[in-house]
Amino acid sequence: MTIAVAIGLCAALAFCLLGAQIGQRLPPATATVMLVLGNVCVAGATAVVLATVAFTAFAQLPLVAATGDWSSQILRTTDPVPIWIATGCGLLLVPVVVLLFRALAARVRAITQWYRMCWRMEHVGRLIVVDDERPEAFATPVGRGRIIVSTGMLRALPADERRALLAHEASHVSRGHAWWLMAADLAAAVNPLLNANARAAHNTVERWADEDAARKVGDREVVARSLARAALTTQETKPQLAPVLAAASGRVGERVRALLAAPPRFRLLPAVALLVLTGITVGCAATVLNHADTFLDNASVPSDSQDFDTVAHASR
Repeated sequence: MTIAVAIGLCAALAFCLLGAQIGQRLPPATATVMLVLGNVCVAGATAVVLATVAFTAFAQLPLVAATGDWSSQILRTTDPVPIWIATGCGLLLVPVVVLLFRALAARVRAITQWYRMCWRMEHVGRLIVVDDERPEAFATPVGRGRIIVSTGMLRALPADERRALLAHEASHVSRGHAWWLMAADLAAAVNPLLNANARAAHNTVERWADEDAARKVGDREVVARSLARAALTTQETKPQLAPVLAAASGRVGERVRALLAAPPRFRLLPAVALLVLTGITVGCAATVLNHADTFLDNASVPSDSQDFDTVAHASR
């Protein structure tokens, strides 16, 4: 079990440190999917390993052992993990749970507030036009997705760039980008080492929407101009309620340069690298869980007349 824990943690650490850099070598849609799913898998696997290792110590408490029909003496004798490591894993779980529930509660509150706001706004399809001179344009996933744009932003852009801007925001809604980002952010709340990957996912979803808009408009340069002009005209005041996806957010300069270049191509090696790191992490977590299950099964109190020494010997 200890070897599986060590290999799994090394793979998870490599994904945390290298995921964002590897994702830059992939098309934005592929990068988003692999980074977000990787974040969720690595965070889940990390939590499973911590909980499983911690339980090897928790199960040795007499009351817990009695509840599970285990022999606490056999558990102590055959424990595959040093007690101090198991205790440390248990202590690490406390902030993990707290951070997860805090992040989840904040997003539930934000979504509830957006539902209330959008419910009162007049809309045409998914589009809500707000009479406001401040240039603003963003998408929110509530109400099956809404695109909110101000009259100030519409006046600031010529017709072709308005079409590109709305196509960008429509991509956020149709692709469910806000939910992808929420999953990445919640995973990063469980494992803060995944924050860099979550930030990278925020940029790749914007690039994903840029590419969708370029295909729909049929002119990458128009989308680039729309993005640059929107970024220049957007006020410093941003919507404070998450989750929202604004066209002029993220690394605008990098996005404009990407739009002025050729469409990105899929590369096999970076995708395989992310897949391998994620797979090793999940596989090691499954191995740890299986070893812990065997460890507890071997410590079960026999129902026949078999004596303790025989059971203890068999459990080794």
